[in-house]
Amino acid sequence: MVAGISAGGIMLFLSHLAPYFKAGNFVRDLDQPVLLGRKVTRREAHLVGIFVFLILSTVFGGLFGLLVQTGVAAGFQFLPIILWSLVLTLVYGGVILPLEGHGFFGLKEDAWFPVDLVITDFLWAILFWQIASLLSSVSI
Repeated sequence: MVAGISAGGIMLFLSHLAPYFKAGNFVRDLDQPVLLGRKVTRREAHLVGIFVFLILSTVFGGLFGLLVQTGVAAGFQFLPIILWSLVLTLVYGGVILPLEGHGFFGLKEDAWFPVDLVITDFLWAILFWQIASLLSSVSI
């Protein structure tokens, strides 16, 4: 779980730092943000998005750790973690984001959305693999 939230936190930090290095502007969402049927500000919607991303990173990191403990996954190897990130991509893009009208089946995304989601989750997997490998080698 620690490796999952750490990877998510690093991803969030880098995504908020990138526009200051001419990596482009933040994604502009032109629709009115709504949370549980109530209109919210863009800042509130952004904070909820951050919170949901960190929760998913933590949960998927913990679930992979559980798979390792039960013997389903053979340690924190690169290939199983990459495959696990595809599961994360399907859940995030196919279940979580469509709840707000976004995602693979949402109406508010461009054609590049699936590519962006796969790249993001691939980078999460690389960070998770590195952090989990480091943490699993430390004895407490």
